[in-house]
Parts: sequence; structure tokens; C-alpha cells
Amino acid sequence: MKYLSRLLGLSLLGLLTALLVMSCETSKPTANEFGKPNRIKGEVIAAPESRQIVHFTDSSTQYVTPRSELAKAFIRQFGDGTVVDKIQVRKAPVGPSDPVSYYLIGMGLRNGMFRAMALPLTGGGDNTFYLRPNAERYTLTGVGCATCFFNFENGRIVGTSCDANAGGSRCDLKVDSNNSLFATSR
Repeated sequence: MKYLSRLLGLSLLGLLTALLVMSCETSKPTANEFGKPNRIKGEVIAAPESRQIVHFTDSSTQYVTPRSELAKAFIRQFGDGTVVDKIQVRKAPVGPSDPVSYYLIGMGLRNGMFRAMALPLTGGGDNTFYLRPNAERYTLTGVGCATCFFNFENGRIVGTSCDANAGGSRCDLKVDSNNSLFATSR
């Protein structure tokens, strides 16, 4: 009897394991299973992995992702002890015929030195802007400079400037090709 109950238990365990393995997805979907959509110039389609950040109305800016959550995500992205205490979405200066572009910017300090990170946002067509995981990451570090600024040209970050031009003070800019602000850990 004891032998029979162990055999039955092992059989059930094997059956559950087989069902669990069969329920796992074994196919890898392509980037777009239904083909490429016909894109209209200027139209941006938010990718499923993009994160909705902000929505603009005629009179206000509504953060869809709370600023406190954004600050925590920036702190994780810096990953070096930088404490981010200011979040903003800034409209980048563009030419009269260029499309509007916005950047999500987190600012703070690390060991008393100014730090900032800017990430370009992608428009969704309804005044809602998203952060893509493959969006560039622009990181500023002030060296002897109390506050650094991103310099823009035609809607893109092209450099930095320091608020005080004291001897030896500067703002270092590092550009990375992607970000993991809201990456899920696996």
C-alpha cells in the first residue's frame, strides 16, 4: 500500500510537471506578427514596451507616471548613489518647421556634484508622450559647477554649459544608446 501511494504521488507530480512545461510558450513572436503598418509622416505609434509619461492639455501638464515613481526610476538608472529630487518634462527648442520634441529630465546630486539625465520622449499623437526603452540617455555630471544645462539644437541635445564659468569648472556629458529606466527584472 505504501509503495502504491508513492507511485501515485510520483505519477501526479510527473503529470503536473508535463502540464506546466506544455503551458509555457515555446514560440518567439516576431517584432510585428501582422506585417509593418503603413506609417503616416509625423505619426508615432507607441511600442507596447514604451511607458506613458505625460499628457499635455491646453492648460496643464499631467504626469501619467507619478513624479515620485520617476525619481525612483532615475535613481535606479544612475545606480551610483545619485539622489534625484527634481523631475521635469522640457520642450526642446526646434526650428519653425520641425516637429516638437520633449525630454524627460531628472536632476539631483551625487557627493555634492550636480547630476542630470535626459531621455527623449516619443509623441503618441494625442498630446501624450512615451518613453521608449531604446531611447538615448544623456547624462550630465558637474565638476566644480553648481548647475549644468543641456544645450539643444533642432530639438536634439548637442552639448552642455555650466552656470558659472569659473576656472576649471565644467559639465561632462555622456551619451548612451538606450535606457533601463523602467526595465523589468527577470
